[in-house]
Amino acid sequence: MNSVSLISGVVPAAVLILGCLSLAWLLWGGRRYLLVVVPAAAVCAAALTLILYVLAEAVFYWWDASLPRTLYVYAAAGILAVLLAVPKLRAAEKTWTRILTVAAAALTVVAVAEAANTAYRQYPTLESLVSPPRPESSGLPHRSPSTAAGRPATTEANWIPPADLPAEGKLYSAEIPGTTSGYASDPALVYLPPAYLAEPPATNLPVLVLIHGKPGAPSDWLTGGQLLEVLDSFAAEHGGLAPVVVMPDASNAGNSTWPLCLDSDISSSATYLAVDVPSWVGQHLASGLEGSRQWAVAGYSYGGTCALQLAANFPQAYPTFIDIAGEAGPSLPQGRDALVETYFDGDAAAFSDQNPLDRLRRFSFPGSAGIVVVGADDPVFAPEGEAVSAAARAAGMDITLQELPGGHSWQVWKAGLANNLDWLGRRLGILSS
Repeated sequence: MNSVSLISGVVPAAVLILGCLSLAWLLWGGRRYLLVVVPAAAVCAAALTLILYVLAEAVFYWWDASLPRTLYVYAAAGILAVLLAVPKLRAAEKTWTRILTVAAAALTVVAVAEAANTAYRQYPTLESLVSPPRPESSGLPHRSPSTAAGRPATTEANWIPPADLPAEGKLYSAEIPGTTSGYASDPALVYLPPAYLAEPPATNLPVLVLIHGKPGAPSDWLTGGQLLEVLDSFAAEHGGLAPVVVMPDASNAGNSTWPLCLDSDISSSATYLAVDVPSWVGQHLASGLEGSRQWAVAGYSYGGTCALQLAANFPQAYPTFIDIAGEAGPSLPQGRDALVETYFDGDAAAFSDQNPLDRLRRFSFPGSAGIVVVGADDPVFAPEGEAVSAAARAAGMDITLQELPGGHSWQVWKAGLANNLDWLGRRLGILSS
């Protein structure tokens, strides 16, 4: 039951049909109701939707320009349903009519939520909504860096899976302090593959750092990205081998002014991700110990921009990256001048020193390689991804530009990682090239 799809098939269609029927019932009534109440409610719903639009896109900037504007139409329908339920309840004389009215309004709102979920695919299954993956209650299994450093990195060529190899990897929560950066962070999530958990374990596996979107959190990789299924499937094809995956908090512990993966007046987010995270991994997970060739960073949307920034600013830490539907650089809806003022006290040169396109024009990156993924139906971010791939290629990076079906949603974000795990495995040395 929990594997029932919420983005295709019977359930979304049934919810949409029930929502339409429910709204139609709320719209039905006598002459005065149809000529006075319904038009008045429609005007109020339109006004409230306009207020929502202004607050979301001009005041608080809750989401970016990639949001499908049809979602405002759905939102207006949900608001209209709630408004119409009020006079329906007041006029209802029978209990069953009141129950039906409340149910109709609720079903319409659920249909609106389902429409939004279908657009973004945040919750692809019922299980991802009602029972998302949870970290293990136990602490991370200890692996000694000194022991791992004295043995060769495990690869498919030298790994012999034990008979009792775990069938799945495990998810853990971890506090990664900003020892060098001073960065404040919410807990990170860590995926350890079956080979890491085996006895004897695989040693010194490569490391993939995954950055989430904005708004968002590391757990989004588990719901919309179905990361555990993706990684376990990869590991099953390679004797339990997969990268150790670290999903740090990129929000600066929920800072109202997100750090944008910059070392700025807000916080030293970039140093945290490029110095503190690798240092912590080496000390606690005994992985990625053979230097940058074992390290990669990837992300979607805001996280894709962040992956590009880290590759351009810290190639010694992340010479391998996957930018999935990211921008050409950090940005604010208010524009570049506002970003420079907010993050660098008006110092445009300080921003340029970290801006990825500026760095790609100034420096050469012959040892770096990346994949830039864009959605075929993403009119906002796809052109920026194309500009990024051209600039990175001109700077000496080995770049592949991929266009996938879909817009700015998990249809692209999930596939952008899953489709490229083999490339990452070869690049990081876990698979034969």
